[in-house]
Amino acid sequence: MQSIAERSQVLELVQSLSDEQVRYVLNVIQSLPQRVAAPRKCTLRGRFASYANPELRAREKEAWALAAEEKHGLR
Repeated sequence: MQSIAERSQVLELVQSLSDEQVRYVLNVIQSLPQRVAAPRKCTLRGRFASYANPELRAREKEAWALAAEEKHGLR
């Protein structure tokens, strides 16, 4: 609820500004440093494999190998 109230306050404030003031505020906002997203990590296969953590991939491969051995009675 608070974010809705804050949004309405911002909209009221922006509507009260002149075009020049709006451009100034917009330029200030755009000049602020943007948050850079951390690289994604996952253990998915295929097109997502490039994002996977190598350690997790190695452990996952070991787990799959053990499961295959148990399934086929090799262990």
